Amino acid sequence: MNKKALYFALFYAALFIIHKLIILLGGYYTTRYGWFFAHIVGVFAIIPIYIIAIKSVRDKNNGGIISGKEAIRIALTIFAVSAVIISVYHYVEFQWKGKEIAVEYYKGNQFLDFLKSQSKIKPEEYTKIIEDQIKNTEVSAFKATTGRLFSMMIIGLSSAFICSVFLKGDKRAKLV
Repeated sequence: MNKKALYFALFYAALFIIHKLIILLGGYYTTRYGWFFAHIVGVFAIIPIYIIAIKSVRDKNNGGIISGKEAIRIALTIFAVSAVIISVYHYVEFQWKGKEIAVEYYKGNQFLDFLKSQSKIKPEEYTKIIEDQIKNTEVSAFKATTGRLFSMMIIGLSSAFICSVFLKGDKRAKLV
């Protein structure tokens, strides 16, 4: 295992967790960004980490040349290590604050505004829908963590292969 890949994975996982903790502890989890976009932004942040790590190994350790096999090994190491760490974080976060955040979201104005924007839903049904949503927040921490891991796998694995393909070769090729 490449030590640089391990360090980059730890750095990415730390950044991801800090990002999520700022949102969670700052009370931003039920905002539009916190509820809909915070996770996916954190997941997409792995792409620059792949690029920087592969370029670093390629340019500093290998004299500007790296094989595709080595580039994918670096990217997949970053993905695997960070996915395990982030999954553990998601499990702990859900056990700690998951249900509380879901209840707060469904009782908040954002979900009510969403219901109002649906033309097929009558205003007298709002309270029943909100109560049903709160009742259905009994999801296990494992399911919640798996759901978060799925998006990370789709984006993380595909971008690992793409970054590896574009960054392999030597620096004289002027690809990157």
